[in-house]
Amino acid sequence: MFFSKRISLKPLVQLCHRLATATNAGIQDRKIWTDEARRGSAAQRQIAETIRNELALGNSVTEAIQKTGDFFPPMFRKMIEVGEVSGRLGELYKRLGQHYERVLTARRAFWQRLVWPFFQLGIALLTIGILIYVMGILPGNSTSGGSRIDILGFGLIGTPGLIKYLIILLFIAIVILLIVQSVLRGASWARKLQRLALQVPVLGDAFKTLALAKFTWALQLVLDTPMDLRKALPLALRATGNDYYSEHSQEIVHRIEQGQSITHSLASTGVFPSELLDNIAVGEESGRLVETMQRQAAEYEERSGSAIALLAQFAGYVIWALVAVFIIVMIFRLFSFYVGVINDASQPI
Repeated sequence: MFFSKRISLKPLVQLCHRLATATNAGIQDRKIWTDEARRGSAAQRQIAETIRNELALGNSVTEAIQKTGDFFPPMFRKMIEVGEVSGRLGELYKRLGQHYERVLTARRAFWQRLVWPFFQLGIALLTIGILIYVMGILPGNSTSGGSRIDILGFGLIGTPGLIKYLIILLFIAIVILLIVQSVLRGASWARKLQRLALQVPVLGDAFKTLALAKFTWALQLVLDTPMDLRKALPLALRATGNDYYSEHSQEIVHRIEQGQSITHSLASTGVFPSELLDNIAVGEESGRLVETMQRQAAEYEERSGSAIALLAQFAGYVIWALVAVFIIVMIFRLFSFYVGVINDASQPI
């Protein structure tokens, strides 16, 4: 569901690290989740209590996690199952915590680069709001008689105009928030938008780099477990969060079932770079694919830093363009108002 509760990244990172520490210390799962039921937000405590109750009924951690719906990310839910089956649950908790910590750091870096552009946009919007309010107390507008002075020409004057202006801004903010949430939750129309973004020169390459960073990390993680390749590869593809890669899951699984190698199965899709495929081929031939993917994951993690910087720069340019549009519109409106005043003054009485 679109408005269903989901755990945010920071609490998820903290939860993974606590689970890893407690599990590796030999504490029973039921006791771990009993303690978790006293921590975090109300929603997080409620989810932990649900898991504790399921464990009390004799269900496994995997079955208990499944009862929580979409509260946890798909990767988290699936890797819990792998960790429980392989007996490496504590280790997987730790590695999931490291993964989500990197995602959180990358997200923070992105927003930090946008602080100044957003500040400029806020000043521009605030200036317009102040001007709308000030027009309401001008002599021509504060009395019932006389012509109304509308410098901006938007029909927004005084306190009523300011209220309408704030409502418009609130509506725009809600629309943007819904769009962002749709993209994060993988709405069907948002996937089409994602595909269009991949076609944009330079910008598309940045999105692909971020997706491949998630793919290489997830692939080296699942390959280091006893998970069947027919389940492991689709899971790694879904971890990209990008339909450009995940839509090829069935094709890849079909080729694996035919006995083809991972390299050939991935290459058949035509969406993976030759450099990555060459390294995977070397890893397969040498029998050291996990180690190879660990190196690839580290390399793509470094590249993702540059990709995030590029995306933040692009977003900054978009915001600066909005500010520039505001300034240009203001200049033309003020100039038109000034010319109108001069023309009125030059008319004979």
